[in-house]
Amino acid sequence: MSWLPKQHLREVAEGITTVIHGDGEIGVSNASFVIEGDRALVVDTMTFPEMASSMAQEIARRKVRVETVLNTHHHIDHMGGNKLFVNAQIFAHPESIHSLQRLGFPTEVYDRLMPRFCGHFDDLELVIPIPMQGHLAIPHEGKLYTFMPAHTAADTVVWFPTSGVLLTGDICFIGVVPLSVNGLISAWIEALDILIALKPKIVVPGHGPIGTLMDLVNLRDYFADIQYVGRGVVAQHLSLQDALSLFDPGPLGDWIESQRHKINLERAIQEAQGKISHQDLSAIPRSVHT
Repeated sequence: MSWLPKQHLREVAEGITTVIHGDGEIGVSNASFVIEGDRALVVDTMTFPEMASSMAQEIARRKVRVETVLNTHHHIDHMGGNKLFVNAQIFAHPESIHSLQRLGFPTEVYDRLMPRFCGHFDDLELVIPIPMQGHLAIPHEGKLYTFMPAHTAADTVVWFPTSGVLLTGDICFIGVVPLSVNGLISAWIEALDILIALKPKIVVPGHGPIGTLMDLVNLRDYFADIQYVGRGVVAQHLSLQDALSLFDPGPLGDWIESQRHKINLERAIQEAQGKISHQDLSAIPRSVHT
C-alpha cells in the first residue's frame, strides 16, 4: 500500500525482533515481538492494522501464536493495530486506559496531526486493551517498568536483563524530537535516570532507529536543559520566544520534527508555573496548535 511507510525487521537479540518503521515521524512508531517456545508477546501495534500486518505475518511464519499484547501507552500510534491480535489478551496500564477513555477517538484531530493518513482513521476499529492486574509474565525473564507520568500519564517499558535489550516505548525517541504534550518534563527526566542506571546494550525507541545507552543520556540531557531554560524563563518573566532563543538542542538539533522543541519548552514553562503537575496534566501547550 503506497500510503504506508517502509518497515524492516531486525532481530535485536535471540527471540526479540523489532519492526523499525519509517524515520519515526509522527504516526510512525516501532513495534516488537518476543518469542519463547510456541508463544509470542507483541509490544505495541502501530497506528493501523495494515502497519502491523507484516509483524503478524512474520509471527505466523514462525508458527507461534500471539498470547499477549502490551500497549506501552495510550497514543493511537501504539495501539491502532490491536485489531489484528484479538485472539490474544491485550493489556495496558490502567492509567493508560483511563487516558484513552478521556481522549475518546477524535478522528478529526488525528487527520489534522497526521495529514498523510487523513481519511484512514474513519475506518479504524480501535480495540481497547484491558488493565494489567498483578504480575504479567514476560518471555525471556523480561521485566516491566511503569512511569507515572513521563511521556504520558503512564508509560510502560520492557527490560530484558540477560540480553541487555530495552524496549522503551515513547520514553525514548531517536532521530526524531520527542513530544511532551501529555507528560511532565521533570518526571520524564526521572524515568530516563532509572533506565540509564540499567545500562542497556540495545535501546529500541518508540520512534526512530535502534540505539544505545548514549541515546538515553543525550535525551536526558536535552530534557534537563529544557527544564533549566523553562524555570529561568518563568523566574525572569520572559516569553516562550525568549525561551527558544536561549535554548540549544545540542545533538537533537539535526533531528526531524524540530517544531517540537517549542512545544517541549512550553511544557517546561507550564510545569514551572504550576499549571501542570503529577496530579493534573490536562493543560495542553498552545504551541501544539500553531
